[in-house]
Amino acid sequence: MTELFRGATESLHAAGWTFEQPLLADDELPAALRTASETVIRWVSSFSLLSNPDDTVWFLSCDDYSGSTNSAFAWNEFEQLSTQAATTDAEAAAISRFWKHHLPILLSVRGGYEYLAVRDDGAVVHGTEPEFEEADVVCSQFEDLLRYIVTRPAARNNVVERLLFDASSAPDTTLRR
Repeated sequence: MTELFRGATESLHAAGWTFEQPLLADDELPAALRTASETVIRWVSSFSLLSNPDDTVWFLSCDDYSGSTNSAFAWNEFEQLSTQAATTDAEAAAISRFWKHHLPILLSVRGGYEYLAVRDDGAVVHGTEPEFEEADVVCSQFEDLLRYIVTRPAARNNVVERLLFDASSAPDTTLRR
């Protein structure tokens, strides 16, 4: 798995992403990661920073989940926004149920808010504002996302390509008031 992590970070680095080695390891696993797969835990522990050239798209690190970074966005920022927007107890409960089964691994604020998350069954899903909980599967397993990053196959995944490799084609999803 280490080779897959290295290949993914090297591919992102070649695309202009910033990679920083992980900080000194804290033996205590952040609560948010307690139900995550071993692969996801090892991935988020393999860097302290992994972000695109303009810092508008980034993978969450173990430090983000522990709250020990200076990021303006919490690892669960989009859950918090949805909860604040809920107008009924039933909506708030549905939002809470969704996020109990989805762990955000990548956040994007480039042209609008969107994320990639790992669902309990290992699938990677993509969601956007304003209905973050209306998510679509982009990879059947987290490891498939990493393999995609390494190999960038001919059959492109438009969501992954746009988020990770092609800032110029990002759609305008700016919030309008």
